[in-house]
Amino acid sequence: MVGNKNITYPDLLLVENGTARASIVIAQKPTEKAKAAALDLQNIIKRMSGATLPIIYDNQNVEGALILVGSSRLTTEMGIYQPRGYPDNERVILRRVGDRLVLLGNDDGMFTGTQFAVTMLLESLGCGWFGIDELWHVIPRRDCISVGYLNIDIAPRFESRITWVYHKNRDLALRWYQGGSCKDIEHAYWILFPREKYFEKHPEWYCMIDGERNPFKEWWQMCYSNREVLEQTIKKIGEFFDKNPRFTQATIAANDGFSDSFCQCEECRKLGTPSETMVAFANQVAQGLEARYPDKQLMFFVYFPTFDPPRRPMPLHRNVVLMFCKESCMFHSVDTGPDCGYHIRYEYDFGHEFYELPWLENAKKWIEMTLCKNIAVWEWYCPAAASSVWKDIPWVQGDVAYRNQLCFERLGARYVYYDQGPVDGYNDTEASYPLRWPLWYVAAKGMWDGKQTASQILMDACKKLYEEAADIMFSYYMSLADINEQCHAKAIAWHMPEPYEIYTPKAIDRVDRIVQAGKSILGQVSETVALRIENQFGLWEKAKEVIKKSYR
Repeated sequence: MVGNKNITYPDLLLVENGTARASIVIAQKPTEKAKAAALDLQNIIKRMSGATLPIIYDNQNVEGALILVGSSRLTTEMGIYQPRGYPDNERVILRRVGDRLVLLGNDDGMFTGTQFAVTMLLESLGCGWFGIDELWHVIPRRDCISVGYLNIDIAPRFESRITWVYHKNRDLALRWYQGGSCKDIEHAYWILFPREKYFEKHPEWYCMIDGERNPFKEWWQMCYSNREVLEQTIKKIGEFFDKNPRFTQATIAANDGFSDSFCQCEECRKLGTPSETMVAFANQVAQGLEARYPDKQLMFFVYFPTFDPPRRPMPLHRNVVLMFCKESCMFHSVDTGPDCGYHIRYEYDFGHEFYELPWLENAKKWIEMTLCKNIAVWEWYCPAAASSVWKDIPWVQGDVAYRNQLCFERLGARYVYYDQGPVDGYNDTEASYPLRWPLWYVAAKGMWDGKQTASQILMDACKKLYEEAADIMFSYYMSLADINEQCHAKAIAWHMPEPYEIYTPKAIDRVDRIVQAGKSILGQVSETVALRIENQFGLWEKAKEVIKKSYR
């Protein structure tokens, strides 16, 4: 029996034998975002094929195959409308109807949906971006470029997707679908009330420790029972929203530090534990702001001194966000991983805290005691931040990252902040992308689309980067991920164990066997692919030198 092989929906030709067969259409008066997206599409298609697709306006005579970028007269006539609304309707649409291909998304506020639509199309054509250097950009050569059936209408998994990659390398971050609604995520009070500026005139604003108000120590907090601190916080947060109207969230998170840095004055003691203090204070700030800013949110960290939940029910104001900093084992998913010591006292120099509950149980208890509906998670992907020895050692999370994101969703998280990217203070720079992209890229892509596992994301990347060597390189990264998951050393947040605790001699031998297999086929791949493979294996050789020194 022979099946029906008749073509019922032929491909839409964009380029044929190096010649443009389609036009890009934008509105007569396009937005800057739509115009930039159209130019980007034109540029990449030219780099792929040598053909320049003309960009024309929707008031011109249009015929033939058309790529409609952004909202225009033609998309309206087709009944396809650009999603609108910030920050509540971040969507991207890719739709082919006959000889027309529509690429648009919500561009309101901080959104860049039309650019995302263009990137999604280019990725489907084989393109990919995995670092800032050209070596890690994949722009395949194609004499012919066509599009088959296409109908995508996607909203992102998390409403905010901003990391240090977004701050430092914006073009790459947009290729990784970073952005979303803009939120202030930081310890607040060293910025709101710098001690150098206010302490001399207002010493009573600052914490009392052992009978003395002296914020000029390593860790310090405010006197949260002080009425003027509350009033000034409300005033300053209002000014922040006035100056930054696109921000949907401000921070009132306590300064960095530990429980013993919270104020010990008589009135602050009445507020209770650090966690109870922050709940009470946050509620008062939110109440003071809600009339003028009913839709703006305030965030504070559940972090070190505020790790333990309130001891009594304390409902949070509807505009307060709890951001749970993932102080837990770094190697296993938070809902299934074994106990690697993430709720016992740690032997770090600054180990001030004792955790009675594992992270996930503790977060659920917080939600139960506060009835909080606004949840976020802070995750650390900066392995060299506390120990510079890790700056040259790979750390790949693989599907642990995927499972954690699923768990964060089930917890109710509306967004996850990954502390990752090129930050000198973390011993990760722009030169770190070749080493860190399997960590950073997977997390970023997972924040955008929850349908793909980390394995699928990595396999797609390997096919684009390494072509015939994709299977071997995928095995290389997944072996690193599996070695990570098999580690049972104690580690919390950004504090990694000694390198030898993860990369044992047996683990190194395992990776070396894959590396040897990869080296054996270098002569069978293109020069560019060979350079990428040699780069990755060179980084592994450098890492081994560092790891072996840690054995001593």
